[in-house]
Amino acid sequence: MGAAVDVLLWDCDGVLQHGRFDWRSRLDRSVGPGFAHRVFEAELPALRGERPLREVLEDLLERESAAGHTPVTVEDLLDIWEQFDLDPEAVAVLTAVRDSGVPCLLATNQQDHRVRFMREAHDYDDLVDGSYYSSEVGAMKPDRAFFEHILADLDLPPERVGFVDDLAVNVAAARAVGIRAVRHDPASGAEGLVATLEPLVPDLPLALNAR
Repeated sequence: MGAAVDVLLWDCDGVLQHGRFDWRSRLDRSVGPGFAHRVFEAELPALRGERPLREVLEDLLERESAAGHTPVTVEDLLDIWEQFDLDPEAVAVLTAVRDSGVPCLLATNQQDHRVRFMREAHDYDDLVDGSYYSSEVGAMKPDRAFFEHILADLDLPPERVGFVDDLAVNVAAARAVGIRAVRHDPASGAEGLVATLEPLVPDLPLALNAR
């Protein structure tokens, strides 16, 4: 087993929080097949911090209306990004990691609207030691630039940095720059998360037992 990392980066969706429903199905039902894909394509500039989410959604709905579709409102779409819950067991694992002496920081793809909601409605700033939101970094996972920005900001060798994400493509991208990245299967729950993190935080089971 390797030594503990100096800092652990956390993905959010699929690790610390989970949506309340299938967003894609709901979006397609609201307007028509393919609408969800168009929404998430429109979101990309906002995820990279190039434009506010509200603006790109307004442009999208203007195009949908011109094409003869019956669009939902911008507020309807913004509300979808607010429909998620923190996983209390995953949060307990994160807290145990911090209690073991390893700082925890978010490393997540989020646009400006979601960042604001996560901070204000779910107190993420109090939950972690820092955050790297893609819209604030100016690059998004799995782009190499996202992870290079974090390494430069931390000023740590990549092998001293850990990262947990539920998407294999993001884990591979982090490993490509030398970060000790692991993949969490959301279906495995908190027990699976602990097992996944043990190579990065060997003292984690002890920290959990002490809680």
